[in-house]
Amino acid sequence: MIVRVAHDFICEWCWIGLFQAKRMRQEFAAEIEWLAYELYPAGFEAIVEAPLPAPKGAPPTPTRISLAFAAAGMEEVRRKRVDTHAAHECVEFAKGRCDHERLVENIYYAFWRHGDDISDVEVLTRLAKNIVPDISEMLQAIEAKRFAAQIKPFQAHDRGVYNVPTFWIGGKPYAEQPWTVLRSALGAAADEAPFYQAIAMPRGTADRPYLFINMVATIDGKIITGNRGEPVEDLGSKTDHLMMRRIQSAADAVLIGAGAQRSSANIWYPRNLQRFVATRSGKVLAESRFFTDAPEMAGIICPNSAKLPELPEGVRIMRSGETKVDWTDVLRRLVDEFGVHRLLCEGGSDINAQLLEEELADELFLTLAPKIKLGKDVPTYADGDPLPRELVQKYELLESHRWRDEMFLRYRRLR
Repeated sequence: MIVRVAHDFICEWCWIGLFQAKRMRQEFAAEIEWLAYELYPAGFEAIVEAPLPAPKGAPPTPTRISLAFAAAGMEEVRRKRVDTHAAHECVEFAKGRCDHERLVENIYYAFWRHGDDISDVEVLTRLAKNIVPDISEMLQAIEAKRFAAQIKPFQAHDRGVYNVPTFWIGGKPYAEQPWTVLRSALGAAADEAPFYQAIAMPRGTADRPYLFINMVATIDGKIITGNRGEPVEDLGSKTDHLMMRRIQSAADAVLIGAGAQRSSANIWYPRNLQRFVATRSGKVLAESRFFTDAPEMAGIICPNSAKLPELPEGVRIMRSGETKVDWTDVLRRLVDEFGVHRLLCEGGSDINAQLLEEELADELFLTLAPKIKLGKDVPTYADGDPLPRELVQKYELLESHRWRDEMFLRYRRLR
């Protein structure tokens, strides 16, 4: 789903809108298309009307923007207006060249959290560093106002923009709306299933995070549709993919096995979510979006014997164990070193089996796809060595949901 957003960096409502857009990406896997609108283009002076005085003795009441900040759970902030044309030029230049989403966030944070003058080219240069590949060309674009045609003055209502931010969801505009309204619109546009909307996971202990596994499987328990090492995006439906994002929103970090990472070159995660890939040999897909999207949020878990390829700068490496991963040590370090208190594992079958065998999983999510694969050597939810009868694990069913022909199940371990 693509959501277009008309915005300006110096608008209080747009500062709230930035976090609404982040929730759209996280909960609905929406792609955000930022549209540049200048609140105060060159030569324009806003007419500010003084509020009517309250009747004598009347209690003070909050303004609309105060209520909006409170509804969003944010501290109310006000800043002096500055010219934003150069900031919009930066973002327009970055589109198609690099991760312009990070640049948008950098500019918003600089202005609203630090009070930086985002009309200053030196400030913009600092914010674009390590994001925009050719800073000198960016500066030339700013000076020449190369993208002026894409930056609309806010007073031009020909595009239907009467307030910023304006979100276009399912072809309809939504202006200065609370998250509940936007979320309802997103759900309708996505033909949303009404469950797993606000999953609250408990914190783990000082020794390990609370660990939950999420997988999709066929009716006969298989987790692939083709051969090992091939992508499996066609196993679950769009609803299953949406549920995956909702479950991710309950985690501090995601863990996957190297086989799953190698088979999905385009696998991606919300940029604020830490992600780790576990490998015994060191064979990972270094050029995957798993590493190249916000590499500082990516990590590798491996034993000392693993031989790793060259990785993007910023990727973290955690070695534990000699020839295989010491999961007890790794989980303790995830808490101590990375602040991970809720860990989601998304397979595959080998890593699931390791965690289950060592009794480290607290909950299991399973999407049952209405398909049959067959095959006695085809991977399932968890492979590994069979447990003896006396050690067979038991779970209680917490949730079960039917959506069209799929079943969505959630279990908790009985200890």
